[in-house]
Amino acid sequence: MATTTIAGHKRKSPPDDVCTDVDLSISFQDGNKLFFKVKQNLEFFKVFRDFCNRKKLEYETLKFIHEGTEVKGRQTPKMLNLENGAEIFAVRSQVGGGVSY
Repeated sequence: MATTTIAGHKRKSPPDDVCTDVDLSISFQDGNKLFFKVKQNLEFFKVFRDFCNRKKLEYETLKFIHEGTEVKGRQTPKMLNLENGAEIFAVRSQVGGGVSY
């Protein structure tokens, strides 16, 4: 923990391991975005559940994608090194899709 001096007063800087908030958005296929401010150590499961509740969707029917990679519910913004303004896409899961003859 470092100290800084401002006009003769000493003030302690927050330690480096203090969790800061991250502003992120989740976009759905209909083009709408919802914005969230979350702690760096908050599991995405809670954010995704909140998104689904607000959009009246079932969590189990969606996948969440950031930069081409699926985001799992147990991951955190800190694990993914997310910065302010990060965007996560919510897409409906698709089972199958193979060719039939």
